[in-house]
Amino acid sequence: MNLFEFFDAVDDSRYNSQNDVTAYDMDGDTRKSRLTLEMINQLRHHIQSRREEKRESVKLYQKMYGQSVADMAELA
Repeated sequence: MNLFEFFDAVDDSRYNSQNDVTAYDMDGDTRKSRLTLEMINQLRHHIQSRREEKRESVKLYQKMYGQSVADMAELA
């Protein structure tokens, strides 16, 4: 058995989101709904993009409100 054959066999049995069907009966059901792996992945992507936006805004704020080059030269 080659190494590539091993990985091909593993890929066949991986998670498939099309098979993940969750039926929600919202009329009479008061329980919390279960998150699917697809929903969790979307949440992860949203959180990751928010963190990146926050990093960029912090860099912008540091450029806008940080000390200028002349101020830094006076301190040294």
